[in-house]
Amino acid sequence: MLRTAGAGLRRAFVPNVVRLLSVALLGIALLTACGGSGSSTSNSTMNLNVTDSPVDNASSVVIQVTGVELKPSGGGNSVTVTFSSPMQIDLLTLQNGRTASLLTGASLPAGKYDWMRLMVSTGSDNAVAGSFVEVNGAQFPLIIPSGEQNGLKLVHGFTLTANQTGSFTIDFVVRQSITAPAGQQVGGVQAYVLSPVLHLISNGQAGEISGTVALATLQGLSPSCFDSNGNSAAHVYIFSGAGATLTDIQVDPMTGLVPAGHVNPVVTPPVTQSSGQYTYTQSFLPAGTYTVALACGTDDPATADKLTFSAPAMATVTAGQTSTVNF
Repeated sequence: MLRTAGAGLRRAFVPNVVRLLSVALLGIALLTACGGSGSSTSNSTMNLNVTDSPVDNASSVVIQVTGVELKPSGGGNSVTVTFSSPMQIDLLTLQNGRTASLLTGASLPAGKYDWMRLMVSTGSDNAVAGSFVEVNGAQFPLIIPSGEQNGLKLVHGFTLTANQTGSFTIDFVVRQSITAPAGQQVGGVQAYVLSPVLHLISNGQAGEISGTVALATLQGLSPSCFDSNGNSAAHVYIFSGAGATLTDIQVDPMTGLVPAGHVNPVVTPPVTQSSGQYTYTQSFLPAGTYTVALACGTDDPATADKLTFSAPAMATVTAGQTSTVNF
């Protein structure tokens, strides 16, 4: 049951979410329709993951998925995997490399594919069935514009090699994906809009960045790096490439598009406290070079925020390894 909210609802949803959903294709009842020239008679096994990190002001971000559709290159019918029953996933339970399995070990036609999408069921109001955002104990409907047609679509080519297993991760960047535009309602209740920012990563080509953050570093940044309960409110901003410009997150709340000329960070994992240490981890990053910096304070995707960053550091991610960057 969706409940109306009291105080605490912010205009834009500002989580930092990158969750991993493990989707290997076998062991779940499925229906498969194979395509034409983009596939072959040879088969491949596919594993698929989804990842995310904690949200600033939400306790749950639940998405209900009904299946997976893959589009072979060169035309032909899609390959559709339909779950025997819809699967609900709380993205906020998937942190620091944790995964939730959608599909495991299914056989698919080998070949090149142009895109894939996680299928959802929506009503006439575009609200996604079985999906919601929970803030301060209240649940709010989640809208995906054109969700019934597009679902959570990744326009990213990939290849399934014959007689081999392909393992992938969907990087679900929730902090850049969900907003709560003023006046956007379902049944008289404020609704959140999901314009998904999704990256498809080959697990065999991914590594991670992690490190510690000194208390003195947090205390030296402004605004405060701690919330009213004394918990860390800091995030590490990870940008693609060396010497990248340090920027806030900006997303049009209605279209989900990034403003022209603006480059968002790839992900912004939170700094958390454990065993007396402040740490962060970002798993499932494609191998390559990154610029890493620390920032505190509210970063509302719907507005241009002026953030104060720590001195940036460079990190090189190598497949299967952890790159350490401490602040």
